[in-house]
Amino acid sequence: MKKNHFIARRKLGGYLMLGVAVLTFGSCAQDGFDNGERFTTVSGVKLESPNADSIVVTPDASGAKQTISWPVVFGAGGYIVSVYDVTTPDKPVAVDSIENKLVDGTAITFSRKEDTYYKFSIKSAANAKANNTAAEQNSEISYNTYTPTYKTIPDNTDLTQYFAGITLPADSTSNDLCFNLADGGSYTMSGVITPKLNKITLRCTNKNKRPTVKFTANAGFVMDAGLTLKNINFDCGTSATPFVSMDATPLIKNVISSNYFLQDKLNIQSCNIDNVNNYFVYDNKQPVYIENVVVNNCIVHLTPAAVLDAVFYLNKGGNILSLTVSNSTFYETGSYDYKYFYQTSGRAKNISYLSNNTTYANSTFYNVCNNGQWGNYNGMAGQTNAYWNMTDCIFAYCSPSGVARRFLAGKTNQKTATFKNNTYMQKNTGGITFDVPTGYDDTGTDIKENPVFNNPDKADFTISNAAQVNAKTGDPRWLPSAQ
Repeated sequence: MKKNHFIARRKLGGYLMLGVAVLTFGSCAQDGFDNGERFTTVSGVKLESPNADSIVVTPDASGAKQTISWPVVFGAGGYIVSVYDVTTPDKPVAVDSIENKLVDGTAITFSRKEDTYYKFSIKSAANAKANNTAAEQNSEISYNTYTPTYKTIPDNTDLTQYFAGITLPADSTSNDLCFNLADGGSYTMSGVITPKLNKITLRCTNKNKRPTVKFTANAGFVMDAGLTLKNINFDCGTSATPFVSMDATPLIKNVISSNYFLQDKLNIQSCNIDNVNNYFVYDNKQPVYIENVVVNNCIVHLTPAAVLDAVFYLNKGGNILSLTVSNSTFYETGSYDYKYFYQTSGRAKNISYLSNNTTYANSTFYNVCNNGQWGNYNGMAGQTNAYWNMTDCIFAYCSPSGVARRFLAGKTNQKTATFKNNTYMQKNTGGITFDVPTGYDDTGTDIKENPVFNNPDKADFTISNAAQVNAKTGDPRWLPSAQ
């Protein structure tokens, strides 16, 4: 796991880098004093809250949990603590219901999310036994779980020229170089960005004020190492270049049986990507395996300028070992179509990898592959080490020969496939019909009702049908409660 850094912001506006410390947990006996010592050391006083500068935040090894610890306040009857997710400042959310919680100890552990702003508040509680009154003031720290910034790119910059004009490390695949864009900024891309063997993150740390990147020519991203895009709006304009493609002359050093193996992630989070005229992810006719591709909390507008093979296309002997599309919307407009949503010809066994995983979860797909098919996998189809997961999704006017069927490449009764609560809706001459996914999705959970989108012609896929609303299917942003 990559190293985590935390920046703590004190209430008065100063900043302190919080280091990783060895923590002790649990009851008051673990603060170095037994109950009698703690109660009797100080008596008859008004307590102070723990010093904010001595509060330490530490993530666990998995990154899923974090612990906040603080120094002992002698004579305190415990500590009243609150933890808030303040990523949206005017809508703070108590984390794990930790709000005005009395803690008998000097540490608390709770869940942790990446790219999140937190506020922690603590006050020493009264101790009636020692006749000590509660502190008047809370101590507070604010911190975030963003990876530290490598460079900040000024507003109104051509990103293509910027990356062409700076010197990057020769090979930083083990380090994530995070480039920040300005809140609400305006940027352009006049060509492809090729970071070579550098793992790059391009992001904004304010999810509520995303910058916009406008493609002014044939622009896109070329990968030889990991790439992360977060909290950005992209307008691909008239670009005829794939949004993300592999290098036509790969620099990837890990080569297995004549295949390039990119042991890293393409990670696209919380982005709106408009006017994708070409492939979304493309192998550039190279036999490349990508370990992990994640598209989460995104809206992707596909406008193919010609009939194209696939939205995700790795068909020259390569493969995506783990593909996940979650909490996202893909929709297609225009005169042309993709033959497949995902097409690949390789499989995990080719590079002695354990398994393939293909997952679509809580996502909305509208008019995608409206004359095509959902999947064409060649090497993966029917393999016992290939796992297929399709849950809580809405497919409207996609893959007329059957979404579930084509998701499994026509292989029936797949023991490694998981389905749940999907809608497979088609538009035919007689009106709206629904796929009969027998042999593929045999769960009986498929929803044969029109989700009733609010205004799909204007890309508003808010649903109103009770069946989908109650099951909370599709991209969560389109649930009525999210509006």
